[in-house]
Amino acid sequence: MKSFATFFLFLLATFVNSSPLTKRDTSPFELENSSLYRDLLQYSAYCGVSYCITTFDGVQTGRLNDACRGVDCANAPSDIYVVDVVDEVAHAVIMVQKSTKEIVIAFQGSSTLLDWILDFSFIPIDFQSYGSSKGLDTTTVDVKDAKVHAGFKVASQNFFDYSIQVLEHLRAKYPGFKLVVTGHSLGGALASLVGLELNLMGYNPAIISFAGPKVFSPSLASWVDKQFNTNGYVAQLESQSVSTITPGTYTRVTHIRDIVPCVPLVAMGYRHAGSEFYINEPYLPQNMDSVVIRGEFHESYELRTLGSVVARVFYDLPGTLRDFVVLTSHNYYFRVVTQCNGLMEIIGLDGGPSDRF
Repeated sequence: MKSFATFFLFLLATFVNSSPLTKRDTSPFELENSSLYRDLLQYSAYCGVSYCITTFDGVQTGRLNDACRGVDCANAPSDIYVVDVVDEVAHAVIMVQKSTKEIVIAFQGSSTLLDWILDFSFIPIDFQSYGSSKGLDTTTVDVKDAKVHAGFKVASQNFFDYSIQVLEHLRAKYPGFKLVVTGHSLGGALASLVGLELNLMGYNPAIISFAGPKVFSPSLASWVDKQFNTNGYVAQLESQSVSTITPGTYTRVTHIRDIVPCVPLVAMGYRHAGSEFYINEPYLPQNMDSVVIRGEFHESYELRTLGSVVARVFYDLPGTLRDFVVLTSHNYYFRVVTQCNGLMEIIGLDGGPSDRF
């Protein structure tokens, strides 16, 4: 069995070396900035809050401490407020924190049959921005073969139909606040697409996608990278000239054994955008020294992830089956991100009281 796995990996490596790959301007490097690491922990915890929508009797508007029965809500800083909860085709929590001057949109991952139908509706369709379809002031996407995942586009359209007025209100009320769009799994894909739409409408968001599948066609992904200056941001990260995830940037967080970011495959006409932060520690805790910044998407990374998963099947089938049943690799992003608990314990946030939004 092991010899077969070795042979398979040899064939995979041969395929990688013979395939035309996207040119890279930088090599992977370790994350060494504790403030950036803390940002990743914080937004992972916000993703946990989004999973409270379908657990603990849901999430209500108001102070997050009182918004739901999950530990994430009860132990949250007292000045985080839930402004809106979207529990339709897309599931999201919109929050405001005055002490950090942030507006956060956190999308939940797949939890219903409809969510899974959206995941598998991966036929690429022409991209028309929400803003342009509604006559809003929007940057034109002038890209040949600009296509997106059909299911994710439907869900993002649903989100805007329910929330665009709330977002416009928040932008007017808190003009200096940083807008962060985050999510896990399906939520990570929605964060990517909704973040792009908001960028086109002038919101200048920071996107942080955890375990997100691919959303864009190759041509659109390249255009998105230019809009978010991914190359420039990676250079800043490498030179240690930034200490936080800043507005107008696009960050993807992936995991050594998580195959969800590999789908839909490159061969199916999809490509990632954004700068990749890669967790190379399979299990918790995942400290800062387990995070590598790999920068822009590269096809060889996808093949290596698939190859490592296949190799592990041959070398440790019981362990692979166990991890698959509990979705270990997909759910372990600095915490068990799909559980509505542990916000205070994981990230140590301590916010003082403030007036309601």
